[in-house]
Amino acid sequence: MTKALESLDTSRSLAELNPRIGEKVQIETRAPRARYSVQLLGYRENGSLMVSAPKSSVVNTGAQVTVRLMTGNFICAFSARILKIQTSPFAYWHLEYPKTTEVRRIRSHTRVPVNLLVSIDEFEQGKGLRHDWPINAYCTDISLSGACVDAPVALGKQGDKLFMTTRFSVAGVDQVILTTALIRSVQPQEGSVSTVVSHGLEFLDLDDDTHLILAGFVYQQFLIETGNLEILSV
Repeated sequence: MTKALESLDTSRSLAELNPRIGEKVQIETRAPRARYSVQLLGYRENGSLMVSAPKSSVVNTGAQVTVRLMTGNFICAFSARILKIQTSPFAYWHLEYPKTTEVRRIRSHTRVPVNLLVSIDEFEQGKGLRHDWPINAYCTDISLSGACVDAPVALGKQGDKLFMTTRFSVAGVDQVILTTALIRSVQPQEGSVSTVVSHGLEFLDLDDDTHLILAGFVYQQFLIETGNLEILSV
């Protein structure tokens, strides 16, 4: 997720981030190794953090956990100790209030890592470098503005236009998009067993429907990467 996030120069306190009650919180336990999605119930500065208890867990009071949550335009993470496990009047945990949190800002054009099979075709027939269109390639990351595509051959030179077609699932519904893309960079990968050429593509003239579908997919993948959504078949 490093391509989607950028570090801040200074850490921030949880109070400064001011997360909303009801936000999803990811709890990662160390022994046994497990990950749970719970809700933020409240917090008191220099006191404790209250979260709903996972439906099933075998951790005990005193266990160290890693906590991650998304608030506003930030992702924050910190380590904490479980201070108390309550079962009445409902199940919830008291977590140690963090002295500091590791904070990262979500970039405006967030790229999310993917592994999508894409089909690349020439923009103008007979005008490109190749004559074996269409060419199958793999999209390794994608955003609302562009993508990185790896292919066994150079798909063109910087400034060339191409057509890119790919298929993915958004909320369980299959979608197919076709978009014009401009080659912004062409970079052969060194050290690969077979020839791999990475291409930085910029999407051009997305219509409203395609933009909406792409936005849904990028946001879905971002939530999966940050642990705020269960992994779906994509």
